[in-house]
Amino acid sequence: MRITWYGTAALLLETGDAVLAFDPFEGIPPEAAHPEKGPFPHRKELQRADRVFVTHGHFDHVLQIPALYRGTGSVIFATKTPVRTLGKRGVPAERLRTIRPGSVVTLGGTTVRAFQGRHCRFDAALLFRTLFGKQARENPGQLFRLLRRHFACPEKGEILCYEVAHGGKRIMILGSLGLDPKTAYPRGADLLILPFQGKSDLPAAALPILERLRPKSVLLDHYDDSFPPMSAEIDTKEFCRMVTKRGFPCRAFRKEETFRIG
Repeated sequence: MRITWYGTAALLLETGDAVLAFDPFEGIPPEAAHPEKGPFPHRKELQRADRVFVTHGHFDHVLQIPALYRGTGSVIFATKTPVRTLGKRGVPAERLRTIRPGSVVTLGGTTVRAFQGRHCRFDAALLFRTLFGKQARENPGQLFRLLRRHFACPEKGEILCYEVAHGGKRIMILGSLGLDPKTAYPRGADLLILPFQGKSDLPAAALPILERLRPKSVLLDHYDDSFPPMSAEIDTKEFCRMVTKRGFPCRAFRKEETFRIG
């Protein structure tokens, strides 16, 4: 399996049977006039996906899907709320598939299993910095536009994480920094993709996830400043050093980097 990161939570996973995209989104720079319509620097790469999987309905996971995959044959899998959002934004119904926790999608020798996830809860300190910090004060118009997109793309507690299995190897993909307390997750994945944003104390949120899933290795994504002023560039070095010492080899994905398993 080969997996490439294109910023935010956008991933392209290639197996011997299929090309899969997860949460394809290329960010919203402050100067972007029409972020839903592009430009998309990695359009050709992301459009190679046979299947597109959505972890949840927030704008930084679904907003650009209609334009990216217009005119392609890609089939999009998501829970009912993002399916509704994508349908309203022009994705034909025949290309949408509603899935839920427990759903299994098989593509030759590749299996994608959906599990109930949980979105991280934004704490008061983080919300205050986001809404009233320097970036927001310098660009209030952009903050207002992003907030409008946030409320137009709800998630309603429908959070999925995915396990992709192929050739005896497994990759676990999370779309937000949280797990459902009642779900029995598979442990010991060869690779865990962990989003590293959304809390003031990120290690406190991430460490219980690692202890619960016990992955063999960890790559961090979603740590980049892809839609300022609502996002921020997160320093991952100290966290990676700390958890590597605890037995979880960890580093941050580099944008456009391809990681191979098997």
